Amino acid sequence: MGHPARFITFNIMAVDLVQIRKLAETQEEENLRFRQFLKTRCNLEPDKIDERVFEATRRVWAGTDCTVCANCCREMKPTFSEEEVCRIARRLGMERQQFVETHLEPSDAGSENPWRCRATPCPFLKNNLCSIYEDRPADCRGYPYLYERDFVFRTMGMIERTFTCPIVYEVMEELKKSLGFLRTGSQPRIKKAGKR
Repeated sequence: MGHPARFITFNIMAVDLVQIRKLAETQEEENLRFRQFLKTRCNLEPDKIDERVFEATRRVWAGTDCTVCANCCREMKPTFSEEEVCRIARRLGMERQQFVETHLEPSDAGSENPWRCRATPCPFLKNNLCSIYEDRPADCRGYPYLYERDFVFRTMGMIERTFTCPIVYEVMEELKKSLGFLRTGSQPRIKKAGKR
């Protein structure tokens, strides 16, 4: 089964993009093999794998304070629907066009949401908190998308998120273990200091 996992213990307060990226880079090749395992060699049906992902997500999220990390808000550019643009502009006391010109740019062609944040970190991130939390766009509400079904068919996106989100990184590590994925070598794993 390879070497036992090495644990990197750190306080979630010290999480930064550099550390998350290093951990994800270390695991990227293994994660790509795990993706292939899920698609071709895992004995569980996709809906049963989803259940395992949901269980692991609940455990990991319970010990994580996202407001201490906020890496997603520093790194990601969420998209906005027209309705979200109008709602957030109203909340900020701005005209729609002023809001678009100040904070947004067109998103990728063919996207269902025509706008995305112009810059990172997110302009609405204030002291590691979302200043428009109640009106945040669906992209932010759903992130990191671990509670969505069909994990097996979304693993490339999940592998990409291991570079930004310690929750995704840790869920991926738990999932490998619970599904009996045979690893090669040793790999770092985030060990949380406890619930906050």
